[in-house]
Amino acid sequence: MKQAKTAVLIFCTICIFFPATSCFASSIQDQLQATIGKIIEILKDPALKGEAATRQRREILRKVIYEQFSFEKMSQLSLGRHWRDRSDEEKKDFVELFGKLLEDTYISRIEGYTNEKIEYLKEVITDKRVQVNTKIITEKIEIPIDYRLYQEKDGSWKVYDLVIEGVSLVGNYRSQFDEILQRDNYEKLIEELKKKVQE
Repeated sequence: MKQAKTAVLIFCTICIFFPATSCFASSIQDQLQATIGKIIEILKDPALKGEAATRQRREILRKVIYEQFSFEKMSQLSLGRHWRDRSDEEKKDFVELFGKLLEDTYISRIEGYTNEKIEYLKEVITDKRVQVNTKIITEKIEIPIDYRLYQEKDGSWKVYDLVIEGVSLVGNYRSQFDEILQRDNYEKLIEELKKKVQE
C-alpha cells in the first residue's frame, strides 16, 4: 500500500514539474493519433469510396480536420511579417481562402491512402509547442511527416504546420507569398490564391 502511494506521488510530481515531457506529450500524441485514426476510418469506409461519394467523403473529412488543424494560425505564419499590415477584414478573407487551399491540398493527398502503415516515432517539446514525428510506410518507400502543434488558451492542441520529407508546408508557402508581395502587391497574391483554389 505504501509503495502504491509512493508511486502515485512520484507520478503526480512528474506531472507537475515535467508536464510537457512526461504527461502532456503523450496525451497530445494520443489526440493526434485519434484524429488520424478517424481520417483513416473515413478513407477505408466502402460507402465513401469512389468518385460518386467524393462530395460526402470530403465534407466528413473537413469536419475532422477542422477539429485538429488551425487554419488561422497557418495563415498568419504563412503571411509572416505581412500579416500585421492587413485589416481585420483582409485577415478573415485570407484565412478563408488559404484555408480552402490547404484543405484541398491535404485532402487530395490523403485520399490516395491505400492501407499504408503509420508509425509514431517521437515528440519534440519546446515551451507550448510540440512536434510529433511520424512516418508513413509504403511497400516501396518511407515518408516522414512531422506534425507541429501549439497550445491554445483553452488548453487544446492544434496543428499549425506539417513538415513533409523535411520541408515545412507553412515555410514553403511563406517563401512563395513573400516573393509575390515583394514583386507585386497583396491584391496579386489574392488573385494567385483564387486561381489555385479554382484549379
